[in-house]
Amino acid sequence: MTTATGTPATAPCGFVFGASGDRFAKVADRAARSLRAASPGIPIDIYTDSPVDESAYDMVHALDKSWFRPKFEALLRSRFERTVYLDVDIVVVGDISDIFDVLERFDVALAHVQNRNQKFARKTWRKPIPNAFPQFNGGLLGIRRSPEVTEMLMECIAALEAGAPKDQPVLRELIYDSSLRVATLPPEYNSRDRALWQHGSSRLTAPRVLHASRFMRFKNGKPITPEQLYGRAFMRHVKNLLAEDRTLNPDATGYVPRPYDLGGRLGNLFRIRRG
Repeated sequence: MTTATGTPATAPCGFVFGASGDRFAKVADRAARSLRAASPGIPIDIYTDSPVDESAYDMVHALDKSWFRPKFEALLRSRFERTVYLDVDIVVVGDISDIFDVLERFDVALAHVQNRNQKFARKTWRKPIPNAFPQFNGGLLGIRRSPEVTEMLMECIAALEAGAPKDQPVLRELIYDSSLRVATLPPEYNSRDRALWQHGSSRLTAPRVLHASRFMRFKNGKPITPEQLYGRAFMRHVKNLLAEDRTLNPDATGYVPRPYDLGGRLGNLFRIRRG
């Protein structure tokens, strides 16, 4: 790990976090460690105003401004040509490094808000936007450095400083009105609702990023674990889905039934005995 001073040398690609305040910094450490385990070999930086576990990062940068949206400073100051920003309230369970491959062809990469019938997801900024172009979740945001992308980020900062309460309606409108090439990531790259996998089989690709504001909770002085938040049964199911996800493991040959699919479980047992 290096504590950044001056202007760090640029690099082709890397992950960044932004954390303002001790609580967010502690949760960021856990997120970074999970990311390192899932996508090894790719630099991870953090922009923060609080002490962190420096061993979790390649570089630690001091924030120029302490505010509720440090992600924009992290994105604008990133030393990477292609950057993937992640919120701190995430746990990465599968490799997401292929987002950088997407960013070789696209300017921006992010996933849609999943629970789009909720009030927050229907909010707009300055004008109506078609429902067919919903909000994106800003908790995982990939960018390729360019003047156009920088302009979009600066406009979003200006809107927030002028009183816009949330960044997602702003990003939605700015992207809608832009000529940026946007790669819409599938929901497993930013899973805000576990229901899809809680009731799904391995016909679904497994979640790679678990994202929940409740990951900001602490128990015995430490951020709560996925098992504490979702339960051991669900996380065991996720582990099995990851093992049989052919987009992660091309040689996988098994099948994971839905948790309540008795027929599927009996079928698996029969196949095991026959094998």
